[in-house]
Amino acid sequence: MKIARVIINPHTGTVRHEKRMYEALKLLSDTGYETVVHFTRAKGDAEKYAKKYSARTDLMICAGGDGTLNEVASGLEELEEGKRAPLGYLPAGTCNDVASSLGIPLDPVKAVKKILSGTERKIDVGSFNGRRFLYVASFGAFTEASYSTPQAAKNALGHFAYVLEGIRSVNDIRTFRASFRIGGENYEDDWIFASVSNSKSIAGIVKLEESLVDLSDGLFEVALVRAPKNLQELLGIVRAVKNRTLKCGAIRLLHAPELTFSSGEKIPWTLDGEYDAGAEKVEIVNRRGALTLLL
Repeated sequence: MKIARVIINPHTGTVRHEKRMYEALKLLSDTGYETVVHFTRAKGDAEKYAKKYSARTDLMICAGGDGTLNEVASGLEELEEGKRAPLGYLPAGTCNDVASSLGIPLDPVKAVKKILSGTERKIDVGSFNGRRFLYVASFGAFTEASYSTPQAAKNALGHFAYVLEGIRSVNDIRTFRASFRIGGENYEDDWIFASVSNSKSIAGIVKLEESLVDLSDGLFEVALVRAPKNLQELLGIVRAVKNRTLKCGAIRLLHAPELTFSSGEKIPWTLDGEYDAGAEKVEIVNRRGALTLLL
């Protein structure tokens, strides 16, 4: 009998909808898989399980948020290519940016059906000074607000409304003096936000038009938002983010396989929703096709 291993992060929000998760696991069994479940207890467990059990697995499934998927993918990547089990994803996080970009259903049963009928697809992965990220490295106003906001407040007000709630004037926005070296050109200014992404959705707030993003082309989508000089510029930025085009004089949208970030101070970043202390100089590189998923 074929073996399916499901690595579940029990602390992720929607995993708690036990009935649908049970039905998803039953579907695997009904399809002919002996289904083995591994619950994570601490950070790093998902990576450890993926690496330990992959050779004895016909289908591996990650059930959790984007951070859990990052761990499972990291564990598989450390193995020789022939020993990596096919990987599927049941998104169960708060933002689920990877699932949103890849069209993976949030319902566990529908997601399992997609995995069972899917084919392997290679997806680009990022490297941030050697630390991997699946879909985004970012810093600044919008990202900080999203990841630090209680989920109840997001649900009540909406992501964007919550961000705006804390901005009473241009002076309320923290700025970061930094330089980006992209495609042989330098972009130095006072920035309020920057993202280096391989995703159509960033933190559930910043969303890009699908025509702007190809998850397998070896290129990042780089969004740089300059500090607004007045309220009119701030409102222009808000409109550009809300309508998803990012077309605004204060915003640069670039495509690049790699870039260098430098600043006179260590600026904290967020990698796939996880904190990174950053550094005065950061090398970000696109590792084309480094992740394989059943889609």
